[in-house]
Amino acid sequence: MQFASAAYSMAETCLYYGEGYIADPAKCNGWGYCSGGELIAQGDCPGTYLYNSKTGQCDYPDKVECASKLESTCSTVTSPIYVADPDDCTKACYCNDGKYKCEKCPEYQVFNPTTRSCVYSSQYACPADSICRLVPNGKWVSDPDACGNYITCVDGSGTSQKCPNDLFYNQFTNTCSSTDICAPSTNPPTTVSAGPGVDKNLPDSTTACAKNPGTKEPFFVSDGQTCMGFYSCETVGAETGVWAKCPMGTHFDEANQACVTPYTVDCPYDRCGNINQNFVSVLGCQDYYYCINQTKQPGMGGNCKTNNANYPYFSEVQNACVNADPGYAICKATPPSPVGN
Repeated sequence: MQFASAAYSMAETCLYYGEGYIADPAKCNGWGYCSGGELIAQGDCPGTYLYNSKTGQCDYPDKVECASKLESTCSTVTSPIYVADPDDCTKACYCNDGKYKCEKCPEYQVFNPTTRSCVYSSQYACPADSICRLVPNGKWVSDPDACGNYITCVDGSGTSQKCPNDLFYNQFTNTCSSTDICAPSTNPPTTVSAGPGVDKNLPDSTTACAKNPGTKEPFFVSDGQTCMGFYSCETVGAETGVWAKCPMGTHFDEANQACVTPYTVDCPYDRCGNINQNFVSVLGCQDYYYCINQTKQPGMGGNCKTNNANYPYFSEVQNACVNADPGYAICKATPPSPVGN
């Protein structure tokens, strides 16, 4: 199993890094290679070597601070060691014999893997959510939060800087130039406002109840916009359908006239609604996308097969890429057209 991460994937990192090697966030001995904004190659270091994200080379295990998941890091280290949780800088984790145990640092402190101690956040820049997390020291990347700016990566993090003389940083040429490359298609993903039905009810419908699903009265029909919402119809052809939504953790199944576990119904709309987790599967179970405020985040997510060919399917139940088709209703459904996604 390969767990999804809310931090930047290799493919997402390559969007902002011109060309070069990067670390694989899924495993400590893995690497990828970026070129032209795309992840064009990936592989593993030979033997017992691990990939050193700071130097961009395969290295001896005792010289490497892994940028990968704890499961992978602790399965590869050969002696007991303290490591940072790459997704949560407030945790100090101890690896021994392939297993790990984490403890929270005191309030307002984060774990510094270099000094192997908890320090105040002002003393150490947490790299967990930085675009520099997978990039070697001294390399420049485009700032995902300020198009045209650049970041010099050091130990997995860095500070955004403007090019001089009103120039724009271009990650593909690794230079500051007069060409404005900040077109909408290259802008970074941003948090969107909550989707339909999340913060407030949808308006009642004067047409929804004209559809009769063949059940006894009263009956319920999908709202056609969300996965968790439906219209309640007292009679066939009723003038007004009253909008309501399923309890948290469930989606509406019109065929069964019930609120059910989300992965058992092939809803084609935003599947983040009513699901309290970071990732949900796209219909077909090979892609997944990232949720904030129970709402799909444009441009954020991934394709399991692209990330690792050995784990080509996304399991919404396990919230991870897995090696076998989970076989749920959402996995058997045809993915929606990419237009408008």
